[in-house]
Amino acid sequence: MTILEVLLIALIQGLGEVLPLGASGLLAGLPMLAGSPEGRAALSVAAHIGILLGLMLYLWRDVLHMSAGLWRLAKGKPDAGSGLFLRVLVGTIPAAVLGWVLIDRTQGLVGPAAIGAIIAAGGLLLLLSDKLGVTVRRIEHMGYGSALVLGLVQTLALIPGISRTGITVTLARLLGWERQDAARFSLLLALPLIAGHGGRTFWILSQRAELILSPDLVITAAVAGGAALIGVAAMMAWVNRHSYAPFAILRILAGVVVMGLAFI
Repeated sequence: MTILEVLLIALIQGLGEVLPLGASGLLAGLPMLAGSPEGRAALSVAAHIGILLGLMLYLWRDVLHMSAGLWRLAKGKPDAGSGLFLRVLVGTIPAAVLGWVLIDRTQGLVGPAAIGAIIAAGGLLLLLSDKLGVTVRRIEHMGYGSALVLGLVQTLALIPGISRTGITVTLARLLGWERQDAARFSLLLALPLIAGHGGRTFWILSQRAELILSPDLVITAAVAGGAALIGVAAMMAWVNRHSYAPFAILRILAGVVVMGLAFI
């Protein structure tokens, strides 16, 4: 791959993973960036490492809050931090198990044109849910049932074109969660799943090829992590006062582009 292709993949994955766009769908809909399977897998691992670090930097207060809460929970003194940790855990474990079982069965499930249509449809759903959803609930009001439902709906993102962030934010808005809280909980759910997916890909790759830390991997991790950090900070600042409409429209346009490239 050329350095331009590496940068493009890193940007798509970094921004698409944290914004309601869908990195896997965008990459699957752009077969011209294919490269070798091993090369793409290695770039994916590097990008996941960078994205994970970027998200942890942005969510450091929540990460610290949950870590301290877990310590207090172990001492038999649960607090708000341990409650948040348990809700993330409830949303993560079923999604992680289903994802581990189904991930290999969903690859190649739909073609590039269908992926583009799914991306565009997801943007339309996000636009509608954001307009229809009320804004009355926050993470502090979340029960374990809501955490489980939001966690399970992430498994739909195994289908290329369905964004993990997009589908969870869409459902959260329909359930009445405030815009920032919908994105915040979605990103908290992403932390263990991104780590798990990156670790799984790394383990599979290590069984097939000799692992070498190349400059391309370092660039991918740095660019994807920086893009994720800037992207999530910009999104959270925007939705604090405005709607998800720009992200929904961007997703619709991205879907149209992918469909157009598929037909061309």
